[in-house]
Amino acid sequence: MTGVIGPLVPPPLSLVLKVGPYVALGAVALVAWHFDARAVANAEMIRTQAAAFKQAQATATQIAQTALQHERAAYVIKATEADSAYQTQLVDARSAADRYGATHRLQPPTVASGSGSAPAAAEGYSTGVPASMPADAVMVSNGDVQACSDATTYALNAHNWAITMNP
Repeated sequence: MTGVIGPLVPPPLSLVLKVGPYVALGAVALVAWHFDARAVANAEMIRTQAAAFKQAQATATQIAQTALQHERAAYVIKATEADSAYQTQLVDARSAADRYGATHRLQPPTVASGSGSAPAAAEGYSTGVPASMPADAVMVSNGDVQACSDATTYALNAHNWAITMNP
C-alpha cells in the first residue's frame, strides 16, 4: 500500500495518512480512559450516598422508635389515670345509687305484734304500696338503679374523652 500512496500523495499528506489512524486510536483510547475514570468516580459517589442514606435511615428509624415508645408510655399513663378516675366515679355513683335506694325504698306496711313490728303478710295481690304514692309512679329495682348509675358514669366518661379529641 505504501507503494501506491507514495507516487500519488505528497509527502506531508502521506505522513498524515500513515500516522493518522494511530493518532485517532490514541485519541479514542484517551476518551475511553476518561469515561472509564468518570464511571468509576460516579460508582464510588453512589456507594457513598447509599451508605449515607442507610445511616440516615437507621437514625430516623431509631428516632421514630424512641418517639413511639414515648407515646406508648404517655398513653399508658393517661389510660391508667382515666381508668382510675372512672373507677373512683363508678364507686361514687354506686354509693349514691345505694343511698338513693335506701331513702326511696318502698317498705311493706308493718303490723304491731307482741314481739315487735313485723311486715304484714301479703294478702292477695297487694304490693304494699302506700296510698300516698301517685298512681302513675314508676318503680325500679335496686339492680336497675345500679345499672343506670354504671351506664351513666361510663357514658359521661366517654363523652368527656370524646370532647378532648381533635376534629
